[in-house]
Amino acid sequence: MKLALFASVAMLLLSSGETLGQQPVAVPTPKAPTQKQGEATAGIRAAIRSYAEAFERGDGKTLAGLWTPDGDIVDDEGRLLNGREAVGQITPATKDAPRPVFRIEQTNLRLLTTDVAIEDGTVEVTPPGGTTPLKGWFSATWVRHDGTWKLSSVRESQISSPHSTPRLADLDWMVGDWTVVEDHPDREPAAGSLPLTLGSRPPLEVSVRWNATRTFLLRDMKIADASAAAAAGGDTGDGLPAMHITQRIGWDPLSKQIMSWAFGSDGSHGEATWTRDNDTWIARTMSVLPDGTQTSSLNIYTYDGANRCTWRSVPTHVGGEHAPHVSMTMIRKPKPASPQTSPQTSPKGSPAR
Repeated sequence: MKLALFASVAMLLLSSGETLGQQPVAVPTPKAPTQKQGEATAGIRAAIRSYAEAFERGDGKTLAGLWTPDGDIVDDEGRLLNGREAVGQITPATKDAPRPVFRIEQTNLRLLTTDVAIEDGTVEVTPPGGTTPLKGWFSATWVRHDGTWKLSSVRESQISSPHSTPRLADLDWMVGDWTVVEDHPDREPAAGSLPLTLGSRPPLEVSVRWNATRTFLLRDMKIADASAAAAAGGDTGDGLPAMHITQRIGWDPLSKQIMSWAFGSDGSHGEATWTRDNDTWIARTMSVLPDGTQTSSLNIYTYDGANRCTWRSVPTHVGGEHAPHVSMTMIRKPKPASPQTSPQTSPKGSPAR
């Protein structure tokens, strides 16, 4: 999951300085602006205010209307998104689906013509539950379209964190076998199936181990065990087919960060970059589904230091649709007890020697 949707929304809040508790940001203007330049600047500010208000309401329809039909976003890894489709997925925040927190450090707006303007700035995005922000830079193009100011493009780039780089060894806590259960399902279970809650059939079984040279963590994720799948007629019992996902997590010497690569038995695949925030790990994930649909999300793991970890997935882009937030709990299975060897006895009942 990238900064894409977060930064593209946040950058529109930059110039207004009217939301998220920020101070107004000064936008330099020409020393002697013409009347048309003044009208253009006022029009852009009005569009920014409308965008900020719609964002606070979670009004994706209004947000999408502030983009040109062909407006696009290029995220910090070069992936192309349609602007209207991306922001159109935004919905009102809920207790179980909080929004990231945005903070704008600086921004600059300059008019190229009375119909085109460029906005540059930096943004900090703190994921739900996190304390260390992700930092990024953006450049947005505003154009006068059908008489009103709209966004035509947003280009983004991630800024390397000044904090110490996490080591792959910091993920050693993941090693082991885990049961994963859904805490707050966003959908009702299918008729006749078991609810995905603590104490019921787990939807996921996860096994994590090191490779022989400890250069990769190997994760195997199985959705529904064989017996549950058979009892449900060959699937997981909730309308989804049984699935197996393999993942490798390792240090990437080119990007100088922890990355992972995952492959599903249904043909899906994805990759993620991992960052650490105290006891929380954030995997910014980009995936491709079997039908070619691209999805992105923030997968947030918060480890309790013992045998439990909360796992939240906050989607940021799923084709042209809005995906539900998912909250799960990973519970480490106890290690099997070592077998005890009973003393052998002789036929007469005396201990064998």
